[in-house]
Formats: sequence, structure tokens, C-alpha cells
Amino acid sequence: MGIPVFVFAGLLVHCVFLASIFDIYFTSPLVHGMTPQQTPLPPPAKRLVLFVADGLRADSLYELDSNGTSRAPFLRSILENTGSWGISHTRVPTESRPGHVALIAGFYEDVSAVAKGWKENPVEFDSIFNESKYTWSWGSPDILPMFAKGASGDHVYTFCYTAESEDFGAQDAAKLDTWVFDHVKSFFNSSRSNQTLYSALNEEKVVLFLHLLGIDTNGHAHRPNSREYKENIRKVDEGVKEIASMLENFYGNDGKTAFILTSDHGMTDWGSHGAGHPSETLTPLIAWGAGVNYPQRVASQFFEDNFLKGIWKYVKMGMLLFAQADIALLMASLIGVPFPLNSVGTLPLEYLNNSAHFKAESMFTNAVQILEQFKVTKHIVKRGKVSLCKTLINLALEGLSYYHTYDRLFLGLSIAMGFVGWTAYVILVIIKTHTNLTKAAQSHDKESTILLYGFAFVGLIIAFFLLIQTCPWTYYVYCLLPVPVWYAVVKELHVIQDLAAYLLSLPVGQSMGFLLICVLGIEILVFSFFYRSTLTIGLLVFAGWPVITQLWVQAKTTALIWILLCMLLGIFPLMPVVGREPNIPLVIATGLLTLLISCSSLSSLCKSKNKYMNNEDLKVQFYQMLSIALSTYVVSSTHDSLQNKQGLPVFNQIISWTTLVSSSLLPLLSPTFLFQRLFSILLSLMSTYLLLSTGSLAS
Repeated sequence: MGIPVFVFAGLLVHCVFLASIFDIYFTSPLVHGMTPQQTPLPPPAKRLVLFVADGLRADSLYELDSNGTSRAPFLRSILENTGSWGISHTRVPTESRPGHVALIAGFYEDVSAVAKGWKENPVEFDSIFNESKYTWSWGSPDILPMFAKGASGDHVYTFCYTAESEDFGAQDAAKLDTWVFDHVKSFFNSSRSNQTLYSALNEEKVVLFLHLLGIDTNGHAHRPNSREYKENIRKVDEGVKEIASMLENFYGNDGKTAFILTSDHGMTDWGSHGAGHPSETLTPLIAWGAGVNYPQRVASQFFEDNFLKGIWKYVKMGMLLFAQADIALLMASLIGVPFPLNSVGTLPLEYLNNSAHFKAESMFTNAVQILEQFKVTKHIVKRGKVSLCKTLINLALEGLSYYHTYDRLFLGLSIAMGFVGWTAYVILVIIKTHTNLTKAAQSHDKESTILLYGFAFVGLIIAFFLLIQTCPWTYYVYCLLPVPVWYAVVKELHVIQDLAAYLLSLPVGQSMGFLLICVLGIEILVFSFFYRSTLTIGLLVFAGWPVITQLWVQAKTTALIWILLCMLLGIFPLMPVVGREPNIPLVIATGLLTLLISCSSLSSLCKSKNKYMNNEDLKVQFYQMLSIALSTYVVSSTHDSLQNKQGLPVFNQIISWTTLVSSSLLPLLSPTFLFQRLFSILLSLMSTYLLLSTGSLAS
């Protein structure tokens, strides 16, 4: 197999391995064909107002300032006097789209939706908005359209500001929330002169959704502990108070309005979200109004999580804990609409201020709705048996999980076989082409033909099995890939035999030592997934490698450089992963050091007058040095611009995209000699890493 074909095959195989992750672990949880389930009793509320403060941390809302006052006094008075409060647990990825889908549709969206675009629906799904009589929503164009697109009929209306308004470098991102509050007020004022709209607003099963993006934007730009983030919470509190007062006046204080304020996800101290830290997964919920329970005062409460203990000490009242998907069922119960068809939540009864009969009927509806998904309709639960309903919900969810992961085992085994086979083939190719262990192989056309027919027969059997199972086409790729890979491995049987003969010829102690080192190295790599500092141990072992071999005697300078570089690299796994303060001088120093090394290399090549180097090769290295210089400038300039709240300069965007594209192409133009090609790849990667530092340090 030629080198170009080998490289292409390697890229193709690894692309298949990467794509298999989504089909094995991240398949869509949605099922269709269920019947909508609705509580038969009249609901306590005619309308629901949902405030979603994007990126609002639970502790940031509930904690008190240094002077002992709340930065959200209106919401504080609600949870202390008239409403219920608690903490909802989100799921990873803690991003806006999956968070809103869990809140409004009641299920946890397939993670692969990230690859399909946040602004469109990979699949259509049911939601509270779809089940409502009318829904009016105001806020971000990234969130509102996906719920309007999935709704049946023409009853979900959206009012969005422009996408250009979502500037993470803006001086005052709270203006996004002010826009929402102002447009809601204007909307209701205009309805008094529009009889059609006025009548629609007075219907039952009405939802008003206010998406507030300012807190999230300020958190990314200035971090949650900043003045801008905390001041934005205060402005949201004032806006919620004004909207609640306006709606009560509009509806004549009829006591039929339910209010809910929550968040789609939290945010880390350094202004990011997406992972599973408690600051990202724990979000607040405050509910008040029609059908909502009053505050439950308790003297003490037990928490295993220190994060929750820190929140409770600021409130000293009963804290309710539940999953984020449960909120969709709470909203549906309050206004009497069918539960979303794919909801996997459990109705939080503690929030409901209603009769035991209503709660039992609601839990029964919840149970039937879950059972509809599981396609089990034989056993009907007696009404009023709340505990039995919860048991059936858990059993149905376990069944859903079982069938959802039904194909995971054999797909995982197929990919594992393909990966192991490809690794074995790469090792055999390296041994065959770069060592003297193998002897010249004799051609056996007959054996090769039999071997080919044998693997082709195995491939046909696998394909036939997948065909009768009516599997997707991607399953054919994952399951058939190991066949040609292992055919290539078995074809190199003579290399395996020569390698085995060589290993058997070694002393037993030396062979066991090599085996022990290999096993230890693999265990260190596995252990490093949980404890990164173990990589330092492996690097220190690498540092001592020249000392125990002849390299120290043969090339002391090279061995000394190797030892120093391994020890220097061993410091990196000991450093914190995220959360440190920006260190722009360190990034700039890295770029300048890389330029210095490049200049030294370029000077050495020019002095050596290498006959294999020409002017074109020197130009490629010069262009890569220029790319590193521009990347270093972009990091410094972008950080200064964002610090001054001037946004991201257009010139920096042009340089970044140009550098990103060129850095992947220039190594292909470099000399094919090992050192020159590796050095060219290093320079290209440094440009990319420097640009990535803009996001991690300057945001």
C-alpha cells in the first residue's frame, strides 16, 4: 500500500470512528404515535407567564450582597411570602437550546443536535407552546423560532430582535432584556385598541414567554462575579416586577395568572457553560400566582452537595429539588394543557396548591403519558394511587432507556474491533517498512485468494444480518469496516510471525520488562482520563529513557535537550484545566518564542545550503512565521478591544479566518523530509493554538 493511499485510508477510518459516536451514544430519544394526555379536572390558571433568564446561576440569584440585601428584591419577596422556590438540575450539554427544550418540551434533546445546528429543528417535537391555545414570545432569534417551527397550526407568535444585537463584546448587554420588557408592554397597550387581539389574550390556555438573554451575554463578556452580571440580575428583577404588575392590572386581578421564572443553564466563574459543574447545572426556579403553593418554612434541611448548602443558607426556607424536564409538566398542569408527548419528567407535586384529587389525577396523567411512550397500554393505574404512578413512571423510563440503547453493545464492539484492527495494521506497517525484523515475504497467490474469499464471505454474512434487521446505512459502515481492516492485518501474517519469533528470542526477563512497560503505559493513559497529573509520571519516565540506553553516550546534547523538554512538558498536566485569570503576556511570549525558534531554524537552513531546500521551501516557512506573528497580534488586539468593550474588530476576524485556513494548507507545501515537515506542522498548529487563546483568555 502506497503512502498516499495509506494516509487517505487512515483519515477515512478515523472519520468513521468519530461519526460512530453519535449513532452509538447520541441517538434521538424521540418516539412518535402517542395520544396526548390531559388532566380532566379544571386547571387553576387561565394563563402562564414564563420568564427564562438565560445563563442565570442559582446562587447568583439567591445569595445576598455584602450588605445583606438581595440584588433581586421583588423575586426575594415572592419566595419568602407568596410563592415556591427551588433548584432544577440540568443535563450536559448545558447550552441554551437543550436547556429550553427540556424546560418547554420536557425531554432532554439528543446531543448530536449540536452538529445539526442550534437554530433549526433536527426533528419536530411537541411542547407546551404547541399544546397551548395561544403563545406569544419575545426574545432571541436563536431560541424562539425553533418552538414556533415545531408547533402545529398558527397560534405561536414570535417577536425577536436582530441577531446582530447579540454582541458579546457590547458595553451593556442588559439592553436585550430591556427590549423584551418594553415590547411586552407595548404589545399589551396596543391590544386595547385591537379587539381581535384583546379577545385572544383573554382566552384560556394562553402562554407568554419572555426570553432574557442579557445575563448570559454579560456573563460571557464580563463573568458572573462582575458588576455587569449582577446589575443585569437587578434589572431583570425590576422588569419582572413591572410585567407582573402590568398583567395583573390588565386582567383585573382575576387571580388566574401563574408566573414562573427559571433559567436554561448556569455559568462557571470564568464565563463559560456546556459542561457539568454545579455552577452550570443548578438553575433557579421561582413560581407564584394561580395554583402555586405557598412558601414552606423549615428549620433545617440536609444536602449532600456543598453548592446547595451555600444557596440554602441565604434563604433558610424549604428548598425543592427536581429535574429540569419536570418544569414542563408543572406548566402544563397549571394551565390545563396536555403534557408534551415526549416528556420524561415527573410532575413536582410540591409546587401545586390544589386538592389531593387534582394532584392524584395529574400524577395519573403523567404516568399514562410516560406509558404511552413505552407502548404499554395493558395495565391501567387506579386513580388516586400516586405512589404506584411514580413506580410505573420509573419502570417505563427504564424500559425506554433499554430500548434506546439496544444497539449500543454490538455497535461498540464493531467499532472496537475496527479500531484495534487499524491500530494493529499501522503497527505492522511501521515494523515492515522501518525495521529489519521482517524477511522478504514469498508470494502465495492461492492462499491470498482463499483469504480474500473468506473475508468477503464474512462480510456478506454481516451485511445479510443487517439487512434482515432493517438497520440504517451507517450500521453497514460500522459493522463492515472491520472486515477489510482485519483482512489487511491477516495478509501481513508473515510480519506477525517474524515479530513473534523476535520476541521469543529475547531473554524472558527482557520480554517481561517490555510487556510490563507497555501495560503500565496504557494504564497511565487510561488513568489520565480521571487524573491528568498521571501524565506527568509518563513524561518523567520518557525523560529518563536516554539515561538507561546508549543515547546518553552517543549524543549527550540531544539527550539533554530531550530530558529538559520532557520535564518542561510534564508541568502542563499539573496546571488547572480552566478557571485561571487571563495571562495575555504569557500567550504573547509563546508567540514570540516560537518566532525566535523559527528564525533560528531558518538561519540554520540558509547557512547549511541544503541542496534539498529551495527558495519556495524558504518562502513557505516565512509565510508560516508571518502567520504566527499575525496570530500573536490578534490575541493581544482582541483582548484589548473586548476589555474596552469595543467588540471584535473586523480586521481581526479577517486575519483569524485567513490564518485558520492557510495553516491547514501550508504544511502540504513544505519539504517532505521528516524534520522540515514536522516543523512546518508545528508552526501551523501554533497559529491555531494562539487564535484559540483568544477565546479562552480574552473572553
